[in-house]
Amino acid sequence: MTDTMNGRARAVATKPVLASGIRDRVARHLLQAAILVAFLLLWQYASGRWVAPLFISSPVAVWDTVVRWIADGTLLHHAVATFRVAVAGFLIGGLSAVVFGYLLGVSRFWAGVAEPFITALYALPKVAIIPLLIIWVGVGAGLSLVVCALIVFLLLFYNTFYGIREVKPALIDGVRIMGGGWADVAFKVRLPSAFVWIVAGMRISVPQALVGVVTAEILAGNRGLGYLVSFNAGQFNTAGTLAAVATLLLIGLGLDRVVALATRSALAWQHGGGR
Repeated sequence: MTDTMNGRARAVATKPVLASGIRDRVARHLLQAAILVAFLLLWQYASGRWVAPLFISSPVAVWDTVVRWIADGTLLHHAVATFRVAVAGFLIGGLSAVVFGYLLGVSRFWAGVAEPFITALYALPKVAIIPLLIIWVGVGAGLSLVVCALIVFLLLFYNTFYGIREVKPALIDGVRIMGGGWADVAFKVRLPSAFVWIVAGMRISVPQALVGVVTAEILAGNRGLGYLVSFNAGQFNTAGTLAAVATLLLIGLGLDRVVALATRSALAWQHGGGR
């Protein structure tokens, strides 16, 4: 009886907290929407009055461009080209990062040998080597793929490497004492223990994969959303340039939200499985 009363009391006490959280979330979204609407109205009013349309275009012109691109298939064509390369580059760079991060994480000797080379490559601005990659790979999807894979590899490698290095030796010794082999140590101890580090690296590397692809497309691409930005800017088409940038902005925001949800669910699964 007492347990039932305590449960009801907790439920009653929780309701105001939930209601307050919902109100705060609604208020936050409404304020964000108001700020966006105010910005668009100010932009529309300033175009042609305070600033020449050549420099800032207008929301109406940008919207018309997006609608036209959707109707004639231009936006879908270039978006698919960018996403295809971004996904392939992320898979190649991510899998390579986890494998090499694991191998170097379990070997202090080889980690010491490779560390200065990887650190130097990580510190090098990636844009600086794109001209060299153009010579090696050429322009187009191949260049975007290499740039994307390289960026993802360097971001995810360090997280995997340090995650593997932080695994407690007592856990490894316990599995070995019970007769576990290297596969048991790898898949039941090291990788699960480093999972939080790997997920954190994915949270950073997923949007950066898109950045790498778009950068390569802008500099030396022949299709994709980055090429769409570069082509319209070269034509002094401000509405087209801003339409492509706005598309990338929405895609980047969507990716960030999806990755945040996926990583939060993955971490919740890990913590739940560990209880």
